[in-house]
Amino acid sequence: MAGTGVSSVRSYNYYADTVLAGAGTYVDNEHQLLNQDDGKPFMSHSFQLVNDGATDLFFRIEEPGVGLPDHGRLKAGESITQDFRRLRSMWLRGTPGAAFRFWAW
Repeated sequence: MAGTGVSSVRSYNYYADTVLAGAGTYVDNEHQLLNQDDGKPFMSHSFQLVNDGATDLFFRIEEPGVGLPDHGRLKAGESITQDFRRLRSMWLRGTPGAAFRFWAW
């Protein structure tokens, strides 16, 4: 169990440097937050999403449903950081094969 070394509070971390899978839909691109050290699920307190692709990248913080709007869109080369944003999963959609990086802690 990795910790901060200062207290008993655990330090959780998730990182993905990858591309949009399948058809580029939310269904194909859920990123459940699993701790890098032990694979246990966790709830984040902040995240950063970077669009390294050449097309728009859309994201949802809550589970997507039919007819629900996107939470955000990143144009090529843009990034977003949200502190104090609690989430257990991130859903992405866009052009299949588009590159992105996603951190949560």
